[in-house]
Amino acid sequence: MRRTTLFLGWLAVLLLASCGGEKEPPAGEVLDLTAPPDGGAVVPPKVPTAERYAEVAEGPLNLREKPTVDSAVLVQLPVRARVEILSEGRGETIGEDTDRWYEVRTADGKHGYVFGAFLTLDVSAPGEGTPAPPTTLTLSSPTTPIPGDLGAVELLGLSEESETAGRLVEAADYLAAALSLNPENVKGYFHLSDLYFELERYADAATALENYIAREPDSFWGHNNLGLACIRTRNYPRAIAVLERAVQLQPEGRPGEAGIQAVRLAYRNLVAAYQANRDSEGAERTRRRMDAL
Repeated sequence: MRRTTLFLGWLAVLLLASCGGEKEPPAGEVLDLTAPPDGGAVVPPKVPTAERYAEVAEGPLNLREKPTVDSAVLVQLPVRARVEILSEGRGETIGEDTDRWYEVRTADGKHGYVFGAFLTLDVSAPGEGTPAPPTTLTLSSPTTPIPGDLGAVELLGLSEESETAGRLVEAADYLAAALSLNPENVKGYFHLSDLYFELERYADAATALENYIAREPDSFWGHNNLGLACIRTRNYPRAIAVLERAVQLQPEGRPGEAGIQAVRLAYRNLVAAYQANRDSEGAERTRRRMDAL
């Protein structure tokens, strides 16, 4: 069983799944954002604040590694995606448009540069609008060389061997490559998120879980874990949206009282998401709903 520390240092996360068969956390070890191991009071997460936000006005807009049109594209941002402005860069004329490059961070934690001609500046924070959708369902490109003549089964075998040997970056890269060949290996996305959590690649974990719940829309564990990944990447509106869905679902493999306890812990995660989003009223409403279980 693998443990991963998340967000406030005292959080133990258990994400248990494999490509060959899925397992759920045992009773008492459900994913929980808010319970310190010493049994003390809940500590609200500290919320990093930004001074400026922007919204993509024309898209898809390339998020680039560096402020130049020759730089690598990290991801394409859809229209209405909101980004946090970190700094202003140099001005440039591209085609008929003259504007600045902006250093930005997306709602799911990706960092790069966009050209300002395609942005609407000084919009409200993401938490004040409609819950943000996932930026992308595209998995990160592997850093491990992937043999082009291998099929999905062979890549899954290499992933398992690498994981057993403790080479988690290779394990994740081989598994992501296998999923690119066989995207309907649903449980593979869940296990990939497990590896990304171990590697503290929380934005990638969120992307893997977005793929998982797109294929398993009634998965309690998928939504709960995605909520935690979104909190870790400060995408609080998305965390709230998926955790609100989680508390409406039956935890797989947890009938009766065990299922109720799992949902209670999902509620506690939802309270933390509202707190992080600076919505004290939403947090209080959620506490009352939890108490009514």
